[in-house]
Amino acid sequence: MIDKPASAVTGEIELPSLDEGHLSRTQIISLALASFIPAVAIASFPVLLVATAGNGSWLASLISAVATTCVGVAVITFAKRFVATGSLYSYIAEVFGPWARYLMAATLFLGYLAQILSMLLIIGLYSGSFLLSVGVDSGLDHGTQILIYVVSAIVVIAVTCRGLDTSVVVAVSLTVLSLPLMLLITGASAIHTGLHLGEQLSLQGSTTSGIIAGIAIGAAFVVGLESCAALAAETKDPKRNVPAAVMSVPVILGVAYLAATFLQIPGLMQASANIEAGMSGPAALAQQSGLGEGIGQASDLVLAIATFASLIGFANYGSRFAATLSADGLLPIPFAQIHRRLHSPVNAILLTVGVGLAGLVTMVALNLGSPLTIYSAVATLVAYFWVIPYVLICAGAVRLVAREKKLGTGLVIACTVGALTMAWLLVSAIINPPPAPIDAMTSVFVVATLVLAAAFAVAGRRRTQGSVDSTDTRPVTRVAE
Repeated sequence: MIDKPASAVTGEIELPSLDEGHLSRTQIISLALASFIPAVAIASFPVLLVATAGNGSWLASLISAVATTCVGVAVITFAKRFVATGSLYSYIAEVFGPWARYLMAATLFLGYLAQILSMLLIIGLYSGSFLLSVGVDSGLDHGTQILIYVVSAIVVIAVTCRGLDTSVVVAVSLTVLSLPLMLLITGASAIHTGLHLGEQLSLQGSTTSGIIAGIAIGAAFVVGLESCAALAAETKDPKRNVPAAVMSVPVILGVAYLAATFLQIPGLMQASANIEAGMSGPAALAQQSGLGEGIGQASDLVLAIATFASLIGFANYGSRFAATLSADGLLPIPFAQIHRRLHSPVNAILLTVGVGLAGLVTMVALNLGSPLTIYSAVATLVAYFWVIPYVLICAGAVRLVAREKKLGTGLVIACTVGALTMAWLLVSAIINPPPAPIDAMTSVFVVATLVLAAAFAVAGRRRTQGSVDSTDTRPVTRVAE
């Protein structure tokens, strides 16, 4: 199956299409890795794990890496067979009925919007923290934060609309520039405190519940690992290169995060008082290791800049997904248009980034909480929105291969582990609700998913009915110049 919604033909006029088959393996893997802001993850992943799992953090990190790799196995089972710009949404259509497509479309679309919103929030938080550290008292005020969000969104839209090549260069460059400082802080902390391997490997002081909670945190850090599959039509040899890019996220980043956790655990546990007092993990480690206050301040600015890489990546992924939904009649058809010169879905980019920005500005303007509180809630929603897609794709992979009479034990185990781990994100929230207002995110997830899935189902049925009643079913659109 080749799903290329943006290269449709209108009447006798061929519409401009995406720049197909030009993205190399190195480029798509680099963008996939950059999209998950490894510098920010190295800065915050161990901190969050230590708070729940203590010396068992490394085990939680290892299990989450294995579990998300299992999800990746399910994804590439489809990616090796089909080229689809709609990623999981297009894949699931191969094995399940319309209900799965509508449910997948709703959760993924909401997930991309929430992901973009959360990236804007991270940029605002780190930028605001940096401004506070240099004496700008209004760094975290609502007005300053909104200004940072708007400027960030404009910059990302400008970069993304220029095309994938520009996006890859900018995103990867920002990632490469941001990593050395975090590696320096991590290494200095490990040298200063030592690794305390005996305590870590013995899991001293850790609990089963804490490790399980840590697994959920670890899995949440790589949700969206398959998003680069949305660029399949624009990638060279996609049936080989897209699977490699998908698996690079849980494997390469999983190993990196596990290593960072091992190296930082002793330092973080010794610096727990400073962290509880509000100091960021990198700043606390830098101060404790004797690197000086300036390094801690610089880390905030570097991490804010690094987050642009993730925002650029997900703006590309989300816009391609929105274009696919538009071409399938679930969103208005103008969002499927491709810019004639830039070969980018400009309207879809404006939609995804614009809606994310508008939602964030509204929440901050209505004073629904501090930026940090809003981020905690939105980040939780991001993880929730990817639960259903991952459970469906794991089940779908088993059904697809069983239909081909090639089903093996390894795939069944991988898909079972992946599905159960992701499902636990929701189950654990129901069994042990987090504190307010994050506890309300379960209800927000359910209501938003049902409403949008129902809307997509209505739109899908209308399009099907229109195809039956019309003698010419080709969409009529205007080309974006």
